[in-house]
Amino acid sequence: MMALLMMIMMVLDVHTHTAAADDDTVTTDPTDGVTLTIDAMTPIITTTSGFSATLTIANHTDAALDDGDVDILTNPDYNFVSRTDVQEWADADAHIDTPLALAHVDVTSVPAQGSVSAHVRVDAHDGALAALTTWGPRPLRILYNAQGASATLNTYITRAQDGVDGVRTPSIGMSVVMPLTSHDWKVDTKARRRLISSAARDDTARSIATLDEAHTKALHDKDQLATNYPHLQVVVDPAVLDALGTPHLTALMQPARFDITTYARMRDADAYADAGVSERAWSADSALTRLRRTLGDTSATAPTVAWQGADSWTIDALDAARAQGYDTVIATDDFDVTDDATAETLVYRTPTGHGDVTVLAAQPTLTALANARPSSAHANAEQTDAGRIARFLAQSAFYQMEQPYEERTLLVCFGDDVTPGEVSALMDTLNGADWLDMKTLDDLAQHEPLVSSDLMPQLINANVGVGGAHIDAVRETLEQLGASRTDLMRLASSILARPAGASGQRPDDTDADDPVSPSVSASASAAVSTDADTANGANGAGADRTDLSETAYARRLLDAHDTLALFALQGDATLTTAMRDAAHGLADAALGEITLIPSGNVNVLSESASMPVTVSNKLPFPIAVRVSSRTDSIEIVTARVTDVHVPAHSETQASISIRVTTSGTTMAREQLFDRDNKPFGAVQQTSITSSLQLSDKSGLAIVIIAAALGLLGLWRQFHRKKDPDE
Repeated sequence: MMALLMMIMMVLDVHTHTAAADDDTVTTDPTDGVTLTIDAMTPIITTTSGFSATLTIANHTDAALDDGDVDILTNPDYNFVSRTDVQEWADADAHIDTPLALAHVDVTSVPAQGSVSAHVRVDAHDGALAALTTWGPRPLRILYNAQGASATLNTYITRAQDGVDGVRTPSIGMSVVMPLTSHDWKVDTKARRRLISSAARDDTARSIATLDEAHTKALHDKDQLATNYPHLQVVVDPAVLDALGTPHLTALMQPARFDITTYARMRDADAYADAGVSERAWSADSALTRLRRTLGDTSATAPTVAWQGADSWTIDALDAARAQGYDTVIATDDFDVTDDATAETLVYRTPTGHGDVTVLAAQPTLTALANARPSSAHANAEQTDAGRIARFLAQSAFYQMEQPYEERTLLVCFGDDVTPGEVSALMDTLNGADWLDMKTLDDLAQHEPLVSSDLMPQLINANVGVGGAHIDAVRETLEQLGASRTDLMRLASSILARPAGASGQRPDDTDADDPVSPSVSASASAAVSTDADTANGANGAGADRTDLSETAYARRLLDAHDTLALFALQGDATLTTAMRDAAHGLADAALGEITLIPSGNVNVLSESASMPVTVSNKLPFPIAVRVSSRTDSIEIVTARVTDVHVPAHSETQASISIRVTTSGTTMAREQLFDRDNKPFGAVQQTSITSSLQLSDKSGLAIVIIAAALGLLGLWRQFHRKKDPDE
């Protein structure tokens, strides 16, 4: 009896101590007190894994902490009963006993405003690990104690099915998708210079947008992950194909990851076309064309899927995607059309005006954790990759244990800014998750839809895409892109001189000799999918030409602009600003190659004179422009318009006539105009000073009139009748 009482007292003591730790010890604010973080940890326990952890104890106070210790505790018999239960543990709101001590380690003194690391290692045959006799997620508490200071973290470990008894329910499927794209594009200023100043065919419009060495390497590293992890599904942006060469891909997304969802929200296809982005620019056909060009294989093919943009997959967005050849789309978030009380295969099929579309929706919690986003602001253990991975695996195991016990597949989507290291860390741990069955995107798409397709339009309209606050910013971007493209169109149609005998073909007309060159006018396609400069030549140019024709040159400038415009409409705010400004800069730089050089101050000594001005043309083709000159004076005036023709890479001097009626000074303002009488370039000023001489005809006339008036005055003075008193 005494032995039994002593055992009861020991159990009560352990539970009382643990409860006290649950109730009284909280993670302190990182700016005040002591914090714990998980640098590395074994998230899955198998018969051979053992357990290890590396922790950091940070002291945010101005006084050193005494020697302390870390205890790692769990409860091998506790089963999470709901998603709320799981989340409350992460947020330190759940009071769960953790009586089993997995590990204990002493910690040295922590200096003021400093930190120390603690390393824990438990052998696979340790008795504490042997107590985990059933599979599934378990609560894990990490507790630090020192004299006058403490901190705690709530996280998880998951016992794998390997080596434990129990009923095996079907594994849960998981498809992990990584997009291979980038929002770090920049303008290659050297390429821009070559595109403007040279007509050489080997300078392509696509070269204006580039990735730096670091971002290119990151793409290559991600691409190589497909060889290390065969189950990793890779969806490639056609815009990065040149950087990758021969990519490992599961499917292609829309070129430049164009934001189809915002496009549908805008409902203004003409504004996009005027900005330089037609529907063809981001179509599935354009994606395949780019793949074939990169691989040098005209028969190469790959599945195409549309990736979600900054907005939501509304019915309009799904219809727009389907119209351009995408019968499958990936919803990375905001597609909550059903009750998510249990983990289910989020596959939907919905009718649109252009055919049915399959929507593959990502599992929200797992996708957030995979993209370095904690499940909540209070989940302190999830502030590090190791903590998030532990939660990811525990959450997926909990989903597998949820009813209904039937075949299900969850979609997890990485973001485009995830690092190769973050992908590797998660994929490595998934190899030990024997409750998961890794699936392909095609496997996922073959699932029966979760909801009848007849109900989908109503459910989508009621639950998806009620936002749209960013529309004003997109509209402003479209207007600015439209303005810069208009400037390049003016250069092509009203500034470049038409060759003798030219048909008047505008540079935005489709070249019928080029099977892949679309129109780049109001339905312009960006050079991400096609390049006008691959044409066999416009205006009768032969295939052996080394330089572009004038028409093809102008089209290449438009293609370069449209390449930038397509990236500007990707949906990333920073990239939008950079590419929008770059498109404006391209137009300014092209027009800036034509400059007006004034003659400086002009002195006029006669009634008529001429004022020289020089027009400089650094473009590779001749130009035909007009110089307009105006003065503020009615006594000193200049000719209003003077036509000037300037050869390529040359200067031409023109004369502006001056008419003077009196001496004085005025300011003449000269500006370049295109042939449609629209100004461009900077206004130049010339000071005109007139000093008329008597030898001048007008001066002589003035002297004669003055003499005549004087003689008339004298005659009147001698012949007038005087008054009597005078």
